Amino acid sequence: MSETQSLRERAELTGPVTGMVPSEHTGCDALLAALGGMSFQARTLSRAAEILTEMCAEPGVFKVLTLAGALIPGGLKRVLMEMVSEGMVDVIISTGANVSHDLVEGMGHHHWQRCNLRSDTDLRDAFINRVYDTYITDDAFQRTALAMHRRLGEIAGRRTSPEICAFAGEAVTEPCLLSTARERGVPIFIPALNDSELGLLINSFNSQRGEEEQIIWDGLSDNMAFAEMMREVEVSGIVICGGGVPRNWAQQVTPLLEYLHVPIGTFVRKFPGYRYGIHITTDTPVYGGMSGCTISESISWGKYDPRNTAVTVKCDVTIALPLIVAAVIERLRSR
Repeated sequence: MSETQSLRERAELTGPVTGMVPSEHTGCDALLAALGGMSFQARTLSRAAEILTEMCAEPGVFKVLTLAGALIPGGLKRVLMEMVSEGMVDVIISTGANVSHDLVEGMGHHHWQRCNLRSDTDLRDAFINRVYDTYITDDAFQRTALAMHRRLGEIAGRRTSPEICAFAGEAVTEPCLLSTARERGVPIFIPALNDSELGLLINSFNSQRGEEEQIIWDGLSDNMAFAEMMREVEVSGIVICGGGVPRNWAQQVTPLLEYLHVPIGTFVRKFPGYRYGIHITTDTPVYGGMSGCTISESISWGKYDPRNTAVTVKCDVTIALPLIVAAVIERLRSR
């Protein structure tokens, strides 16, 4: 028997590509299930909904959500709020920008879809900021800063980013991610707080106060606080929206735990890493932008359990996340 004949006899093809009939599916649950019979990103989107459902349904799974990119300006605030209120999130790790834009909306201001000024120079002169096809005024940031300046003295001293976010969630006047997370007891970490409008706001507050009245953000204490949360967790899962600092900061918690609790020079994997993983991104590792941070690469660093259940969805987060979350909410509620 030739090698070709042997291979043909051993080969087993399963799971025919079935496609889907749009008119047969009216809910996100059924739609994403049908996409699972297709290929490419349709199938990964369907798989992400399956994994998130499993993460949320399995008792005791500690669920981490990371946020990078212009997600709040892009309109995902209510999606993220529902994730928190539906118990799909135990901790959030975000860029400072997303929290800053959420704070602005929490103070009653808006992001806008359209502006009649077309030139970025004209926008600059009008004090209007552009985020691709979305706009927000400097006035919204200024009014938010003034409102926060009146109260920030209440938390003067050395603070972690979750403490600052919880305070902001209490200070807002409109429902937002900050207020929902505070009400549900979900901490929000901002690993690069100084790289944001919120960080600049705190800088401006501190510049007008004496040393004892200033807010001192301790980023290394953030590391330790998150590590302590994860130390006793047996099974954890992560939903990564975009990339950036939040993604890497969340994934590096296992190496940090090993630095803290395994003697240096002792080579043992004491902490298993994430069991579940969903990464929604448009980035690609071949140019170095995801170096050490793809789920498969991260196994080599000990950041993920080798037995993990994971998927990477190559899609705009503003498209993928609402569909995934809507399908999972339907499934969890039907149970």
